[in-house]
Amino acid sequence: MNKKLLYMIIGAIVLVLVIIGIGIFAILPGIESANARQTATPTPIVQPSATPTHKSNGIAKILKQYAPEIKTQIAQGLHLSPQQLTADLQGGKTLSDIATAQNVSTTQLQTVLSNALNSGLQPAVNDGSLTQQQVNKLVKKYQSNPASLDRLLGGKAVSQGTPTPTPGQ
Repeated sequence: MNKKLLYMIIGAIVLVLVIIGIGIFAILPGIESANARQTATPTPIVQPSATPTHKSNGIAKILKQYAPEIKTQIAQGLHLSPQQLTADLQGGKTLSDIATAQNVSTTQLQTVLSNALNSGLQPAVNDGSLTQQQVNKLVKKYQSNPASLDRLLGGKAVSQGTPTPTPGQ
């Protein structure tokens, strides 16, 4: 009876080992293929802080590149030469101040800015450096705060405060 019990225990152990072995061979490939699918499509690492800076630096470069043409367009819209516009801006005046002195209303100044930016940046849109959507955002930005355009056009650094309203608003 001791031998019978010993054979039964050994048989049970062998049976458990066989079942474990079969389970490993049946389940392991499924686990490995699941892991392979997960590692086959890695998740890209995005650094959100780097992306906007890169875009805004690119737009700033493009704005700087086309600033002379934009300045010429704005000067014409304000009935000035580009040199007169630069002198006024370097003298501490803002675009709003200059527009007021030239009897150009706020609405007219916004139109001048829109036209100047759209036509001045059209080559950048044509060559794919900017999208029309980006130009439209710039137009809105500078229309709502013309003083932020002063520095690009050669004026003194202006604080980013509230723009001074001009008569005729």
